[in-house]
Amino acid sequence: MTEKPPRLRGWSSPFTTPTSLFIRDYLLKHGEGYVQEIWRELKKARGGLHVGSYENFKTNYIYVLKKLGLIEEVRREPVPGQPKWYMRRYYRIVPGKESAEEWVNPQKVWKLKQYGYYKRSRSQKAR
Repeated sequence: MTEKPPRLRGWSSPFTTPTSLFIRDYLLKHGEGYVQEIWRELKKARGGLHVGSYENFKTNYIYVLKKLGLIEEVRREPVPGQPKWYMRRYYRIVPGKESAEEWVNPQKVWKLKQYGYYKRSRSQKAR
């Protein structure tokens, strides 16, 4: 019986660009894009690797990148053929933020700004 190789996810995979840098590169290449479009391209680029759900992507990346001031909404458009759906929001990189350090690990920067820490040690959790 052969062992299955471990399933590599996100940061643990040596074969992929971190998600936030993928978003930055996508927006630099295309100028702007809507969230689902970027998420689909990420899934395609990662092949068989786990990407996570659309909602997770929107919450963990797009929301954080907006709050850090790295991306901004440029316009809204109705979804073609779906008049009752929410409007598509298109985003672009804020001019001058293309090479900001926050792109490398936006969740860490956000948690440091929001809560004052990134990851608690076990001794801090036990308190």
